[in-house]
Amino acid sequence: MPLIRVTQKLQKEIGIKPADLERVRETSELFTEWYAHVFLLNRRKQIIFVEPQTLFSFSISNVSRKDIRERLSTLFERGLSKALFVEGASGEVMSKMMNICRDGLSFSKTENRKTLGVMNEFIKQHKFAFWDNDRSTDIQDWDNRYMPMGGFLDGSKDLEFPLEVFAKILKEKFDLNFIPKKEEHFKQIFNKNITEHQI
Repeated sequence: MPLIRVTQKLQKEIGIKPADLERVRETSELFTEWYAHVFLLNRRKQIIFVEPQTLFSFSISNVSRKDIRERLSTLFERGLSKALFVEGASGEVMSKMMNICRDGLSFSKTENRKTLGVMNEFIKQHKFAFWDNDRSTDIQDWDNRYMPMGGFLDGSKDLEFPLEVFAKILKEKFDLNFIPKKEEHFKQIFNKNITEHQI
């Protein structure tokens, strides 16, 4: 069962009190711990999830308080599945990740400030990119997964792409091959910038 470390704002949306949050829990398996926050984009609620080991992230847009309180577990699973599909993950990778990240959610308070800082940077990216109507939530998430970041829990001070760290850990810990579409991503961004400049 995934442990979701929720911000105070998301706690209120879920309708749980600090006393209801789990105490610090040792996670025995990778990808079972996620940070989550709710923010407004065009006056609509959006939830972002960030996995602290790899900083892999995905968002769910246009959610209501009713959705958050009644269907958060389903939204989390569907959002993760869609993010993996967008990135071209194999069936084996998707199956492994979904087996780890299903069966409900438990909640705890946030702890790691570096992860929170990264999450705030990702949210800024969503808000900064909002002016471009062609950039869907999927594309904004994709950009975040290819944003050079520090703050990984392994203590590394190097700037790395979250998606490449995600792929590396899948290979090292589970012997699963996942090849990010880095060239395709930057080609699309480059071509888009060239087109806008020409216009």
